[in-house]
Amino acid sequence: MVSTNVNPDDLLGKAYDGRIARRLLEYLNPYRNRVWLVAVAVVLGIATDLGIPYLLSQVVEQVSGDGDLSDRTGIVNLLGFIAVVVLIVRFFSNWAEIYLTAWLGNRVVYDLRDRMFRHLQRLSVSYTDRRGVGAVMTRIQNDVSVINELFSDGVVGLAANLLVLLAIIVVMLFINWQLALLAFIVLPIMVAVVAVWRRYSVDAYRATRRTIGAVNGDLAESLDGVRVVQAFGQERSKHQQFDRLNVANLVANLDAARLGAVLLPIAITVGSIATVLVLYAGGRLVFDVSMSIGDLVFFVVLVDRFFQPIRELSQQYTLLQAGMAAGERIFDLLDSEPEVEDKPDAVELPRIEGHVRFEDVRFGYREGGEEILHGIDLDVQPGKMLALVGETGAGKSTIISLMLRFADVWEGRVTVDGHDVRDITQASLRRQCGVVLQDAFLFPGSVRENLRFGRPEATDAEIEDAARAVGAHDFIMKLPEGYDTDLHERGGRLSAGQRQLLSFARALLADPRILVLDEATSNIDTTTEFALQKAQRRLLAGRTSVVVAHRLTTIRDADEVVVLQYGNVIERGTHDELIAADGYYAELVRTQWREGDIAAD
Repeated sequence: MVSTNVNPDDLLGKAYDGRIARRLLEYLNPYRNRVWLVAVAVVLGIATDLGIPYLLSQVVEQVSGDGDLSDRTGIVNLLGFIAVVVLIVRFFSNWAEIYLTAWLGNRVVYDLRDRMFRHLQRLSVSYTDRRGVGAVMTRIQNDVSVINELFSDGVVGLAANLLVLLAIIVVMLFINWQLALLAFIVLPIMVAVVAVWRRYSVDAYRATRRTIGAVNGDLAESLDGVRVVQAFGQERSKHQQFDRLNVANLVANLDAARLGAVLLPIAITVGSIATVLVLYAGGRLVFDVSMSIGDLVFFVVLVDRFFQPIRELSQQYTLLQAGMAAGERIFDLLDSEPEVEDKPDAVELPRIEGHVRFEDVRFGYREGGEEILHGIDLDVQPGKMLALVGETGAGKSTIISLMLRFADVWEGRVTVDGHDVRDITQASLRRQCGVVLQDAFLFPGSVRENLRFGRPEATDAEIEDAARAVGAHDFIMKLPEGYDTDLHERGGRLSAGQRQLLSFARALLADPRILVLDEATSNIDTTTEFALQKAQRRLLAGRTSVVVAHRLTTIRDADEVVVLQYGNVIERGTHDELIAADGYYAELVRTQWREGDIAAD
């Protein structure tokens, strides 16, 4: 069963969290001037919204009143002119409110995504491994989009509607406090409905976030492994699995929509009941000449306007609760600390010769967990080649991670030219290290852009020289646009051998002092391997290198071969010395020879 990559904290949290709200509002600080403009636009909008029904009530008062017709006509004309001015002001205030809130929402989204991406670059790779690509993508895409809606529609709308409610309450109490209290009788019904609705909607909304995270995770996993799926003919089963997750998301969204659909009709019905009560009681007051017909019209309009923000507040509450849940996940990412950080007094590593040492190194991936490396001692002189050999799980890649400081040792130390890697900045260390992985990762873009990735300032001539040096130039020139050919995602239009040659050229162009090859030729056919071995020799010349090898033909020229088993060094020496010792390494060589992976000596 494939993991859905859902973090349990996606299911926790409050419907409203003041701490999260304050942190989100901090992203508006750089744009205070525009926030004030929004506030002015909101106030003008509220004033004009209430001004229109007041002008209408005055027109009704004049039309239904007594007195000289010409005087009343003049007043109606004046009121009409004022109404036109008010409508123009309302148009521009509403336009400013909508545009500025959308501008603020998009700026906050930009700032959030930018900060999240930069923070992800600092986090250890284990963060994404634990959370899953789908969950991380959901935070950066879906959750940040929810924050955009929150700022564009929720926050300003919430503030505007609360101000409208306050203004309407004050005006209604001023006109006739008895009628106002009558209209407010139905408010407890609304409060009870919202309370019940909220209890169910919190769980419903979080279910939508959980299920979309599962869909994203399965989608990313399926796309990444599409070749394996097709190779084993499992398209139907993968579709069924995705369909189950997609149906779960559909059901969750329909449940949330069903709950959302219930609240609005109830709010409308309650508002209509209040309007009927006011019309009945207000009509009797008009008959008793206790209230003018103009005031009654104004009051009825206010009652209807009173329940409009209440209805909108229920929808904005959904946005608010969605924003809190999204903010909770976003800040979970931003608050996560890298497992490996530079010391406050870390220094820049000067240009190195490439002398690498492991001194009685002990390590495990979880603090207090099982130890993986047990007292490892290694000494790689500048310009020499160290080969690491052993079965899967022996500790080879862990040694590489410690050398590049993707993790810190438990005991002992790792040094480069005598500098403890914990005392120097990670950036200055990795600038002088190059890595070629088993899976040659190429980015979308041209061949030239990929080769220049480790050294952006490289000239076109230097790029071509590096490609020629590893034997990649000829096949590059046969591509449709040569070095400007777009490789698409992961270099899908190239063979595995061609992708690996490009990764060799990329590493050579970066000119690292220390080079790591992590099973760089294990996925290559025998014919292609000969070309890669030639390229590898050119790449390694004059550099300190650490090679993790599965195919032992690639390490015959190593200055030292270290054989690992269960985190211990069990053999070490040159290839010939270990063959002569007729131990574990010699048995590995004979096994590969029998399986046809290497030729006999």
